[in-house]
Amino acid sequence: MRKLVFPLVLLASAFVQPLTARADAIDDFVLTGNGLDITFSLPASPPGNEMTCPPFSPSCLPGSETAFYLSTLVTTNGVTSVESLSFPTFRFNGGLSLGSNPGRLFGPQLFLPDASNPTFLTGTFDLDAFPPKGGVDDYTLTITPETTATTPEPSTLALFGTGIVGLIEFARTRKRRV
Repeated sequence: MRKLVFPLVLLASAFVQPLTARADAIDDFVLTGNGLDITFSLPASPPGNEMTCPPFSPSCLPGSETAFYLSTLVTTNGVTSVESLSFPTFRFNGGLSLGSNPGRLFGPQLFLPDASNPTFLTGTFDLDAFPPKGGVDDYTLTITPETTATTPEPSTLALFGTGIVGLIEFARTRKRRV
Protein backbone atom coordinates (compact mmCIF):
# COMPACT_ATOMS: atom_id res chain seq x y z
CA MET A 1 0.00 0.00 0.00
CA ARG A 2 2.80 2.44 0.92
CA LYS A 3 4.49 1.82 -2.42
CA LEU A 4 1.30 2.87 -4.20
CA VAL A 5 0.38 5.99 -2.15
CA PHE A 6 3.58 7.96 -2.67
CA PRO A 7 3.63 7.73 -6.50
CA LEU A 8 -0.05 8.71 -6.60
CA VAL A 9 0.57 11.78 -4.41
CA LEU A 10 3.56 12.70 -6.55
CA LEU A 11 1.48 12.35 -9.73
CA ALA A 12 -1.39 14.40 -8.27
CA SER A 13 0.99 17.22 -7.28
CA ALA A 14 2.06 17.54 -10.92
CA PHE A 15 -1.50 18.48 -11.89
CA VAL A 16 -1.97 21.17 -9.24
CA GLN A 17 -2.30 24.48 -11.06
CA PRO A 18 0.09 27.13 -9.79
CA LEU A 19 -1.69 30.02 -8.11
CA THR A 20 -0.65 33.54 -8.98
CA ALA A 21 1.06 35.22 -6.07
CA ARG A 22 -0.55 38.59 -5.61
CA ALA A 23 1.15 41.17 -3.49
CA ASP A 24 -0.61 44.49 -3.12
CA ALA A 25 0.94 46.89 -5.59
CA ILE A 26 2.09 50.14 -4.01
CA ASP A 27 2.40 53.53 -5.68
CA ASP A 28 4.88 56.15 -4.44
CA PHE A 29 3.76 59.79 -4.54
CA VAL A 30 6.16 62.76 -4.67
CA LEU A 31 4.69 66.27 -4.56
CA THR A 32 7.03 69.22 -5.08
CA GLY A 33 6.48 72.97 -5.27
CA ASN A 34 6.74 76.15 -3.19
CA GLY A 35 9.78 74.78 -1.32
CA LEU A 36 7.91 71.64 -0.28
CA ASP A 37 9.00 68.06 -0.86
CA ILE A 38 6.10 65.80 0.16
CA THR A 39 6.23 62.01 -0.17
CA PHE A 40 3.82 59.21 0.70
CA SER A 41 2.89 55.73 -0.49
CA LEU A 42 -0.57 54.28 -1.09
CA PRO A 43 -1.94 51.03 -2.49
CA ALA A 44 -2.25 51.25 -6.27
CA SER A 45 -5.93 50.28 -5.90
CA PRO A 46 -7.03 51.43 -2.44
CA PRO A 47 -10.42 50.40 -1.11
CA GLY A 48 -12.94 52.85 -2.45
CA ASN A 49 -14.93 54.90 0.02
CA GLU A 50 -16.77 57.25 -2.27
CA MET A 51 -18.47 60.14 -0.50
CA THR A 52 -20.57 62.90 -1.92
CA CYS A 53 -19.36 66.34 -0.88
CA PRO A 54 -21.44 69.47 -0.69
CA PRO A 55 -19.91 72.30 -2.74
CA PHE A 56 -17.37 74.41 -0.79
CA SER A 57 -17.23 71.95 2.09
CA PRO A 58 -13.99 72.43 4.10
CA SER A 59 -13.15 68.74 3.68
CA CYS A 60 -13.65 68.77 -0.11
CA LEU A 61 -12.30 70.82 -2.92
CA PRO A 62 -14.73 73.49 -4.16
CA GLY A 63 -17.10 72.23 -6.82
CA SER A 64 -16.35 68.56 -6.26
CA GLU A 65 -19.11 66.06 -6.64
CA THR A 66 -17.55 62.98 -5.07
CA ALA A 67 -14.22 62.04 -3.54
CA PHE A 68 -12.56 59.20 -1.73
CA TYR A 69 -10.68 59.74 1.48
CA LEU A 70 -7.89 58.01 3.36
CA SER A 71 -5.23 58.72 5.95
CA THR A 72 -1.58 57.78 5.66
CA LEU A 73 1.92 58.72 6.77
CA VAL A 74 3.11 61.76 4.83
CA THR A 75 6.68 63.08 4.94
CA THR A 76 6.95 66.83 4.37
CA ASN A 77 10.55 68.12 4.09
CA GLY A 78 11.77 65.25 6.29
CA VAL A 79 9.03 65.50 8.95
CA THR A 80 6.58 62.58 9.03
CA SER A 81 2.99 62.89 10.23
CA VAL A 82 -0.39 61.27 9.64
CA GLU A 83 -2.39 63.28 7.11
CA SER A 84 -5.90 63.01 5.73
CA LEU A 85 -5.96 62.88 1.95
CA SER A 86 -8.87 63.54 -0.35
CA PHE A 87 -8.95 62.64 -4.05
CA PRO A 88 -11.97 64.43 -5.51
CA THR A 89 -13.69 64.15 -8.84
CA PHE A 90 -14.93 67.34 -10.40
CA ARG A 91 -17.42 67.89 -13.12
CA PHE A 92 -14.47 68.73 -15.40
CA ASN A 93 -11.35 67.98 -13.36
CA GLY A 94 -9.75 66.30 -10.33
CA GLY A 95 -6.98 66.93 -7.87
CA LEU A 96 -5.67 66.23 -4.39
CA SER A 97 -6.31 67.76 -1.00
CA LEU A 98 -3.84 67.28 1.83
CA GLY A 99 -4.95 67.89 5.38
CA SER A 100 -2.50 70.73 5.98
CA ASN A 101 0.17 72.23 3.70
CA PRO A 102 -0.23 72.88 0.72
CA GLY A 103 -3.97 72.25 1.12
CA ARG A 104 -6.20 72.04 -1.92
CA LEU A 105 -4.61 71.31 -5.29
CA PHE A 106 -6.44 71.26 -8.61
CA GLY A 107 -5.46 69.28 -11.68
CA PRO A 108 -6.34 66.17 -13.60
CA GLN A 109 -8.20 63.29 -12.02
CA LEU A 110 -5.51 61.02 -10.55
CA PHE A 111 -7.41 57.72 -10.62
CA LEU A 112 -9.77 55.67 -12.75
CA PRO A 113 -12.53 54.47 -13.07
CA ASP A 114 -14.36 56.13 -10.13
CA ALA A 115 -14.14 56.97 -6.41
CA SER A 116 -15.83 53.73 -5.35
CA ASN A 117 -13.25 51.55 -7.15
CA PRO A 118 -10.12 53.71 -7.69
CA THR A 119 -6.84 52.72 -9.33
CA PHE A 120 -4.18 55.44 -9.42
CA LEU A 121 -2.76 56.56 -12.74
CA THR A 122 1.03 56.73 -12.94
CA GLY A 123 3.02 59.60 -14.38
CA THR A 124 3.71 63.27 -13.67
CA PHE A 125 0.83 65.68 -13.14
CA ASP A 126 0.74 69.47 -12.87
CA LEU A 127 -1.40 70.72 -9.98
CA ASP A 128 -2.37 74.26 -9.00
CA ALA A 129 -3.00 75.48 -5.47
CA PHE A 130 -6.06 77.55 -4.77
CA PRO A 131 -5.63 80.00 -3.24
CA PRO A 132 -1.89 80.20 -4.02
CA LYS A 133 0.35 79.80 -0.97
CA GLY A 134 3.25 82.25 -0.89
CA GLY A 135 2.44 83.48 -4.40
CA VAL A 136 3.25 80.05 -5.88
CA ASP A 137 0.50 77.91 -7.26
CA ASP A 138 2.40 75.40 -9.40
CA TYR A 139 3.04 71.93 -7.98
CA THR A 140 4.19 68.72 -9.60
CA LEU A 141 2.91 65.33 -8.48
CA THR A 142 4.73 62.21 -9.65
CA ILE A 143 3.10 58.81 -9.11
CA THR A 144 5.36 55.81 -9.72
CA PRO A 145 4.76 52.12 -9.06
CA GLU A 146 6.98 50.77 -6.30
CA THR A 147 9.22 47.96 -7.47
CA THR A 148 8.97 44.78 -5.46
CA ALA A 149 11.03 41.62 -5.41
CA THR A 150 9.41 38.54 -6.87
CA THR A 151 8.01 36.09 -4.36
CA PRO A 152 7.85 32.38 -5.11
CA GLU A 153 4.31 31.09 -5.41
CA PRO A 154 3.20 28.65 -2.69
CA SER A 155 2.33 25.98 -5.26
CA THR A 156 5.82 26.26 -6.80
CA LEU A 157 7.39 25.70 -3.38
CA ALA A 158 5.07 22.74 -2.75
CA LEU A 159 5.99 21.18 -6.09
CA PHE A 160 9.69 21.72 -5.40
CA GLY A 161 9.33 20.14 -1.95
CA THR A 162 7.47 17.16 -3.39
CA GLY A 163 10.26 16.64 -5.91
CA ILE A 164 12.89 16.67 -3.14
CA VAL A 165 10.87 14.15 -1.13
CA GLY A 166 10.54 12.02 -4.27
CA LEU A 167 14.31 12.03 -4.83
CA ILE A 168 14.93 11.07 -1.20
CA GLU A 169 12.42 8.22 -1.41
CA PHE A 170 13.96 7.07 -4.70
CA ALA A 171 17.42 7.03 -3.09
CA ARG A 172 16.14 5.11 -0.04
CA THR A 173 14.38 2.53 -2.23
CA ARG A 174 17.46 2.06 -4.37
CA LYS A 175 19.68 1.69 -1.29
CA ARG A 176 17.42 -1.08 0.09
CA ARG A 177 17.67 -3.06 -3.16
CA VAL A 178 21.47 -3.05 -3.13
